[in-house]
Order: sequence, then C-alpha cells, then structure tokens
Amino acid sequence: MSTRRRSRRHSSALRPFWFVGSAALLAAVIAGYFAITWPGFALKHLRVTGNRIVSTSEIVERAQVKRNANVWLQNTGAIARRVAAIPYILSVRVTRVPPADIVITVRERHPLAVLRSGGKSALVDRALRVLQAEPFEPTSLPVFVLKPAVALRPGEFLTQQRIVAMRTALLSLRVHGVAATEIENDGGDVSAKLGNGVHLLLGDEANVTAATPLVEPILTRFALLGRFAATIDLRSPSTPVVTERRNPVRSRAKAKTSAQPRRRNP
Repeated sequence: MSTRRRSRRHSSALRPFWFVGSAALLAAVIAGYFAITWPGFALKHLRVTGNRIVSTSEIVERAQVKRNANVWLQNTGAIARRVAAIPYILSVRVTRVPPADIVITVRERHPLAVLRSGGKSALVDRALRVLQAEPFEPTSLPVFVLKPAVALRPGEFLTQQRIVAMRTALLSLRVHGVAATEIENDGGDVSAKLGNGVHLLLGDEANVTAATPLVEPILTRFALLGRFAATIDLRSPSTPVVTERRNPVRSRAKAKTSAQPRRRNP
C-alpha cells in the first residue's frame, strides 16, 4: 500500500515538469514555423567581396542563390562549391548576415605563366590550374613550352610531372635571383631562356633543383670578367659547361667602324 502511495506522489511531482516540457516543445515548433515562413528572413541583399578579376555578375550567376528563399535555409556549402568552380577562384566563404543578407567573400588566383602546348595557349597559376584559354590580353608572363601537347581545359589542374618540373625550374630560378622568360620541356630535359639571351640546359626533372642555384654565380662571374655566356649546360651540376658569345657592344662598335669609308691621303 505504501508503495502505491509513493508512486502516486512521484507522478504528481512530475506533472508540472511534463507541462513545462510540453509547453517548451510547442513554443519551439511555433518558433521554427515562424522562422521558416516569416517574410523578413527572405533574401534582401546579396553582396560579393574580394573579387578583382572575376566580375560580380559572374559570381552571382554561378552562386545560384534563391532570391525569395529564407536565407537561413539556403545551403551555403553548395553555394560556395558552385562559386569555387570558377577557374580564377582560389577560396570562397559564404556567410549569413541577420536578418536576411548573404555575403560571398572570395580570394582569387593569379597567373604564373603562359602555357603553350600543341599550338594552343592558356594561363596557369602557381597550382597549375588552367585559369583561361586563349584569347587573352597580351602579357609579359614567362612562357612554359610543353611537348608533346596536352589538353588545356579551364578549371582543370595540370598534374603531369613534365609541367611540374617547369614550374619548379621557374620558381627555383626566381629564388636565386634569375628571371626566365621561357621554360621548355620536350619530354626529356628541361631548358630555359633568360631575358639577356642566355640559354640554360637544366637536365631532367630530378636535376632541376640542383642546377638552378648555379646559374646566378656563373652569370655574375662572367659579368665581372667582361665576358658573355651564350649557353650554360648544367646537366651535370658538378661540371658546368659554358659556351661564350662575343661582347655585343664591341661587336656593334667594330661593325660601325668597319662600315665607315676610309680617307685617302692626298
């Protein structure tokens, strides 16, 4: 008898909590319905920031944000993935701003070089993503020349080791103070051309990082001696071979002197 009495007392004590819990659940349902249906949460402003190369209109078009939908129910991850598919986009962040705004913040990629392959050209960035196929504005960027040809589809990442080797050569030369205007990989050895006309033979892909630090010291030494290099063969880094060329200033001066008519003595 005492056990039944205690059970009834326990149930009586819990009734207020059941009521409070039910009321809280009902309030949550009402609030959720209100949040979904309230017109105040429908998209009011869509802003794009961080873009300099890609137009705002292109980003908005790719984002496919639903204009009349509740901003808190829109899939920001899907929006970000659609925008990230634009070749020039490096990263995307999509945020909601109460009560009803969405902000798309992007970071853009920048061209590293022009890649020429099979008679076609495209801009590629440091990650070797194809940013844009021709036509594009004339540029002073260094040129990668690749043989045999590969497909150059915007948005794709070029992972072929031959292309990676050319990027390695370009960046390694830069680190050591040498600016290449053209890097070529014919499927075997990597070579480079400098703005002063010097031709570098860097060897196979495994040899590039060992060869590039030697270029600047050789050029400096030749300049101090008043000599001019035509080709620097670094395919064997321990024994570089340098082919010289004539001093272009002296050659022009000599040619000018020889072209002048000689005066005859009376």
